Amino acid sequence: MTAQSFGNGNRGALLIGTGTYDHPELPGLRSPEVDCTRLDALLRDPEIGAFEVQTLIDADRATLERAIGEFFSSAWGDDVRLLYLSGHGIVSRSDKLHFAIRQTDPARPAYTTISAAFIHEVMDECRARSIVVILDCCYSGLFLPGAKGEEPTRFEEALAGHGRVVITAGTRSQRAWEGQHIDAVTPAPSLFTGMLIEGISSGAADLNGDGVVTLQELYRFACERLHREGVTQTPRMGGEMQYDIALAKVRRQRKARPPRADRTGSRNRRSSEPPARPKPEPWQARAAFGPARQPVLSDGMLVVHEPYKLHVIDLESRQRSPLIKMWYPCSPALHEGVAYFPGKGGHLHMTDLRTGKHRASHPVAIRDDSLGISKGVLYATDQDGALHAFAPSTLIPLWSLTVNGLTVTSAPQASAEYTLFKASESQILKDSPTNSTDRIVAISEGRVAWHYKADAPLSPDWAVTEHAIYMALQPEAQSSNQRIVAMSPENGRLLWSFDAKAHLATAMTATNAVLIFGDKDNRLVALDAKTGKLLWNKEKKTDGRLLTRPSISGDSLFTADRTAKLIRWNLPTGRKIRAHDLLVSPDRQGFPAIENGVVYTTDAQGDIHALPM
Repeated sequence: MTAQSFGNGNRGALLIGTGTYDHPELPGLRSPEVDCTRLDALLRDPEIGAFEVQTLIDADRATLERAIGEFFSSAWGDDVRLLYLSGHGIVSRSDKLHFAIRQTDPARPAYTTISAAFIHEVMDECRARSIVVILDCCYSGLFLPGAKGEEPTRFEEALAGHGRVVITAGTRSQRAWEGQHIDAVTPAPSLFTGMLIEGISSGAADLNGDGVVTLQELYRFACERLHREGVTQTPRMGGEMQYDIALAKVRRQRKARPPRADRTGSRNRRSSEPPARPKPEPWQARAAFGPARQPVLSDGMLVVHEPYKLHVIDLESRQRSPLIKMWYPCSPALHEGVAYFPGKGGHLHMTDLRTGKHRASHPVAIRDDSLGISKGVLYATDQDGALHAFAPSTLIPLWSLTVNGLTVTSAPQASAEYTLFKASESQILKDSPTNSTDRIVAISEGRVAWHYKADAPLSPDWAVTEHAIYMALQPEAQSSNQRIVAMSPENGRLLWSFDAKAHLATAMTATNAVLIFGDKDNRLVALDAKTGKLLWNKEKKTDGRLLTRPSISGDSLFTADRTAKLIRWNLPTGRKIRAHDLLVSPDRQGFPAIENGVVYTTDAQGDIHALPM
């Protein structure tokens, strides 16, 4: 049978892995995540698979059914669609196969799983000429209807259609086995998927040596390897094929060139120009155990905060550091590889991010919502409202300050020569006819330099640059517009104000040139940071309400919204450049981190995604 060439059609792959389960009867699996991650890298590589890949790990039922439906319904003609699933398989009382997800109840598979019948139905509506389904789960042979008792499965009747093929990790009665994990932090692919990965990455599955790994070759390679290693697992393949399907190309091994002789007689003279930096590759790694804050970069590490937990990933090695457990759900302050947060009894606690080991503590009992670093000083507010300053490296106290009648309500921000805090008056001391008790307080060397009393309550949404302080005022009526004001950090003088058309969806993001925010009507607004004037001529809208603060890097703007879109915009013009299909974890005060041309973001399942710009 001849193989179909890569052709001109779209090559799409949807990889689904589930290894975390809430129900105690479903043990956790460590292979699905690494299965999907390694297949993603191979299939995405333009020199190997040349697929457009979407990967979902531990996603919920609604997300998965929508993704599967759109994946098949968007294909037609010469397109290729490859669906891969790794996880637990469940057999219902009626002998039907279901794919377990995180929220699955084994006693109620009909409405807590992804059913094989649903996938069959969606595939029947797909107009692509080539469909491949690879299943690595227990009892996956049941995906091929007709497998009753010991009777042979009638694949052709089950999956009518040209080029529609299903490969299962085992028969209707076999379990699929995880790989041999090296240690607690190094999971291995499952045995079946591991053979597929090996066959593609090494080129060993190119059995006829023509430079292309076809579906039948890959299946034969996996079967022979499993049999040779004595694994009690018999993969099955069925469907109707008019031609074999080309899955991957064999990466050509580049031969080392001999050193070129130069005119000076030296045979190994190096160029004076440094080698070009290779373009970074996208990657994904498990961070938190569920929805979490957006990552923060600290001393070469990505730090993801989940209530009562800190997850740390080294950027260079992508290895996880030991989990840091916290006594309170508050966000920590981070500085030079160290995390600061309230420990047992609320005492100030200092922990090394790389090792997870305790470094130092201070007996002052601090509040859990106002820790922060500003201009190389650690600030904390105690239970009585007094403000304390510490040397971050030693926790030696520098000074303390009691702001009479005021309680600090925010972490510090730095601007000009001052450290800024939001504070609130005690209701007992309130003598103003307005409803506002909120202030901005500027501190220098342990003394109050100036303070500004707001005309209306301040929202948590404020942003600070070297040239201005930007605050959102809370209107008295919920239906009223929200006003944004800009103040001078030198003296608290009002610079300008802007009336938003709707309430802000998240906190604002500011640079010295531009102020960006999204509102609850999905408008994306860019203001001149110095004048408060609109920068874009036409109104811009996102498909859904923003989930995080916008991120800015040079002339690029990144937004993440509820329609599972991470969008890159051209900041000066407001033009959309590119969109990633990704549902990020909501974080009103946080935003995706950007460094060296890579965007790092936490998705709704707690995974970290690294996406080159």
